[in-house]
Amino acid sequence: MKSSIVKLSKISWEFKGEKTKTLTHGFHPFHAKFIPQIPRTIIEHLTKEGDTVLDPFCGSGTTLAEAKVLNRNVIGVDISPLAVLITKVKTTPISPDKIERLKLELYKMIKEKKNKSVIPEFPNRDIWYHEKTLKELGNIWGQILYYKEKDRDIFDFFTIALSSILKTSANRSKHWNWAFIGDNVLPKINKYADANKLFQKSLESMEIGMCDFWKLHTKSKSKVLHMDTRNLTKKVRGGIDLIITSPPYCFAVDFNRYYRLSYYWFNWSIDENRDIEIGARSKRAKKCGVDDYFSDMEICIKEFYKVLNHGGYCCFTLGNTKKNHEEISAVERTVDMCIDEGFELIEHTYRELSQQSMAQKRIPKEAVLIFRKK
Repeated sequence: MKSSIVKLSKISWEFKGEKTKTLTHGFHPFHAKFIPQIPRTIIEHLTKEGDTVLDPFCGSGTTLAEAKVLNRNVIGVDISPLAVLITKVKTTPISPDKIERLKLELYKMIKEKKNKSVIPEFPNRDIWYHEKTLKELGNIWGQILYYKEKDRDIFDFFTIALSSILKTSANRSKHWNWAFIGDNVLPKINKYADANKLFQKSLESMEIGMCDFWKLHTKSKSKVLHMDTRNLTKKVRGGIDLIITSPPYCFAVDFNRYYRLSYYWFNWSIDENRDIEIGARSKRAKKCGVDDYFSDMEICIKEFYKVLNHGGYCCFTLGNTKKNHEEISAVERTVDMCIDEGFELIEHTYRELSQQSMAQKRIPKEAVLIFRKK
């Protein structure tokens, strides 16, 4: 099936300079982040205040945070426990005064080692971390756990600050790009990293981001669900005005292994999450890997159609990847699947990718696709 493309006027996909002001999003390192100008621009053009925006692959919560400050109700879904926690933290307003007070309290507890250190057991722990660094991380975690029952929002906030330094404080080999952390490679250099300084730097950066969000956030409703997007309609019954997301790129990254140090530390199962991750890089060797990816995406698109209001919009940013040097036509197949489901294609444009990770360095551009439910 083919559909005529109706260009949306006044939308620029270049995003140069300060044309579109957005929030501070640097709460936690995140692979292949959604640049905030895209969801912000689309939300402003295609919805009004009080509408509901869904990101079914919410990742680090960029779409939801931008929608919240525009007074849209938001729903985020992700299969990754880390993504869900980052998104929850970014979209849960905490007053700057409270953060400052409890941050100083936490620093004092860390310095005095008020509570017992907690160092989880996990594979190759003593290879990943210098002994002194590991002790400092365990002490920080022991103090953070004090807030788990006392104040869940602040506990989650501090937990993300710790998670954000678990890679940067780990051992790594010389000239080693962090992409290798997702493969079966262990560091060969054992070097001390000051976990206390790294933690304070991360926490204070997050504090700036939350102050920004606190000033701009609205009282719109927000919900973050830890679930499989292929089962979206089990918990999202409908009433969605706009779906905007960057779905998994086929075989671009094994997200769960890429962040395995956080998964180890917080006792999340890497294998279980990887097995159900759509398009995981670890599945690229399977003969049916590409077919499985498109089959999973077709299921997701059917779910999107069910929950979207009539006249509502479904937007993707997506790029084509490769397997054995042959291009996987994810963009074209996504367009076909959406049209077959009953969507009308109203925007299909491309933006150049200037800053890319190792896993995506062969993806020169990505498509911005906008569909409307007839």
